[in-house]
Amino acid sequence: MIRTLETLQLDGGLHAFDFINTVNTRHGEPVFEYLNTFEDLLSWSGKAGILRPKQLQWLRQEAGLRPKVAAVKLREAIAVRENLCLLFSSIANGKVPDASVASNFNDRLSVAFKNLNVRFRSAAVDIHLHREEISFDEPLNLIMKSAFDVLTEGDFHRIKECPRCGWIFLDTSKNGKRRWCNMNVCGSREKALEYYYRKSKNA
Repeated sequence: MIRTLETLQLDGGLHAFDFINTVNTRHGEPVFEYLNTFEDLLSWSGKAGILRPKQLQWLRQEAGLRPKVAAVKLREAIAVRENLCLLFSSIANGKVPDASVASNFNDRLSVAFKNLNVRFRSAAVDIHLHREEISFDEPLNLIMKSAFDVLTEGDFHRIKECPRCGWIFLDTSKNGKRRWCNMNVCGSREKALEYYYRKSKNA
C-alpha cells in the first residue's frame, strides 16, 4: 500500500489525536513518517481542517521566504507530537504521565494560550485562540487547544490506544467499548490473524 497524506486516515476523533497518529504505527517496524517537511505539516493541517485556506496560503509564503525557520518549527512540531503521544498513551493505559512529559505539555500549552480569549454571549461562553497576525506556531497552538479540551472534559475512559498500531483515539461509541482505531483496518487485520492462528493450530 502506498502511504501518503492523502490516504492517511483521520481516526483519532479530534485534532490532537489525529496529529499524534501521523506515523503509521507506534508498535513495531517499519514506521512511516507522514510529516517530513513543513509543507507536509501544512498539508496535514489543511486536510484535518485545522487551518483555513488563507492561513495556509500565508504560511506557505512565509515558509518559502524563511525555510530555516520552517525547518525549526517542523522539529518543534514533531517533538510536541511525541510528547503528546507519551501523555495520552499513559492516560489510555490508566497511568499517570511522567513528570517530565507533563512539564513539557504545560510549557507548550502556556505558549499556545498566550492568545486565549474568552468571549461572552447570551447563555454561553466562547473560548478560543485569537491573534491579530498568524504565525508559524498556529498549527501547534490549535492542536494544543484540542488536547487541552479533551483533558478538561474528564472522560478519560474514552481515551483509547489501539492495541494493534498504537494510535490514540477518542471512543465515541455508545457503550464506550470500542477497541480499534479503525475496525476496517486494525480490527479486520486482527481478526484475519486470529483466523490464521486457529487454522494453523487445527492443521
